[in-house]
Amino acid sequence: MITRVGFICGACVLAGCQSTTRDFQSPIKHPDAWSQLQDQSGIPGVAIPERWWTAFGDSDLDQLIDLALDENFSLRMSWDRLTQARAIARREGADLSPTLDLNGGVSRSRTQTNAGTNHTTDWDLGLLASYEVDLWGRVRSTRDAALLDAMIAEEDVHAAAISLTAEIASRWYEYAELNERIGVIQKQKINNESVLEIITAQFRAAKIRAEDVLRQRNLVESSEGDLSIAMRQAETLRLELLILLGLSPDAHLPVDRPSLVDLPSLPDMGLPSTLLQQRPDVRSAYRGVQAADRRAAAAIADQYPSISLSASVGTTGSRASDLFDNWVANLAGNIVQPLFDGGRREAEVDRTLAVTSEAINNYGQAVLTALHEVETALVQERQQVLYVESLSRQFDTAQKVVERVRDSYLSGQSEYLNVLDAQTSVQQLEIQLLEARRVLINDRVNLFRALAGDWSMESPEQAKFAEVDDAKNSPDIGAVQEQRSGVHQ
Repeated sequence: MITRVGFICGACVLAGCQSTTRDFQSPIKHPDAWSQLQDQSGIPGVAIPERWWTAFGDSDLDQLIDLALDENFSLRMSWDRLTQARAIARREGADLSPTLDLNGGVSRSRTQTNAGTNHTTDWDLGLLASYEVDLWGRVRSTRDAALLDAMIAEEDVHAAAISLTAEIASRWYEYAELNERIGVIQKQKINNESVLEIITAQFRAAKIRAEDVLRQRNLVESSEGDLSIAMRQAETLRLELLILLGLSPDAHLPVDRPSLVDLPSLPDMGLPSTLLQQRPDVRSAYRGVQAADRRAAAAIADQYPSISLSASVGTTGSRASDLFDNWVANLAGNIVQPLFDGGRREAEVDRTLAVTSEAINNYGQAVLTALHEVETALVQERQQVLYVESLSRQFDTAQKVVERVRDSYLSGQSEYLNVLDAQTSVQQLEIQLLEARRVLINDRVNLFRALAGDWSMESPEQAKFAEVDDAKNSPDIGAVQEQRSGVHQ
């Protein structure tokens, strides 16, 4: 394991250690081109927009995502974690500067003797400065690791934003498909009821059998059941969208005109190497390796002597007015060389080297995942396009079959079962075509998600703790009060 990560964590020598981040060789060699595009002479379209969802040209989707980027609580928590990481980086960097403390006090003592009681008052005031000489780079390495952690947190914010926008786009077009499906089922139900009226009249005229009427009536009921299922699913998706937008379940969507859009042109895919530079999750994994390297360097440096300097100046007096009459200054240096710690420092070095190895493997996995997501999205979209085209041809043919079979049935040349089969087939194909169009849009969402980089965002205002004035607004207050009253009893 040490051999594997030796190119990251070189041994510190007595002359000193580096405390700057270093690049490292990727464990994965990325391909020169996308395998799913090798059979194409060129890629139509333009580069993916920075705010990738705008490529769909859907103003309603744009409005939903803009709201979610401001109000989604999970994304807000990512911003909070970034603020914490930046504060930790400032805290760790503070150790590179001297510390200066002011101390002061007053004490009063009473001494009882045979001669009487004596009271003594002592005043003291002083300054104490201390500084650790970072000879081996331990403090700098710790500071650099914290700075890299802050960079990782920033990349995680952008990765969370990409995931959120893709989730909203997927849910929005699922919602659009279900709304269109409801309209299609309602239309089919009306058509089935119309056919039911016709064959019922024929049954009354003794031209057809009773089972034909029952079969058509069952088809009407089936449409009613499909409509209930679609409406339930649409309402569930509406609630999911509200959660993603940071809105309560009793709120209304700011837009309520969902519709499936035409697929935009395939964007310029660029090179795999470009993808790895722009994806926040890959950059985060890369910074994770560098942060682990810095912590390993700090662990190695902790095995060598530490040197600290301190200086103090102080004054004392029996009265406050005498404080500045007498001064005492002190300057001291201290060196500590670890001799025996039971193997603690050596174990910490081994641990940090193992963490670095884990980070390298995590980076390799992130690279593979990024490449796999793009390739998968490309092949799924290409095959889904063929499937949609096939369904479209089937639907057109099925509509012609329904017209001819119906005419044959009305003229007495065909059985009703043929009409029922044709009706059922065309209605199922219409629903399948609608779903296939939505899946095709979702494939493009997945492709955009796999290719997306970051974009400029403003950090939201941090949430602040506010006391609740009205006990009714806090469900926990009553329980706490009951517990307190029980204790007093």
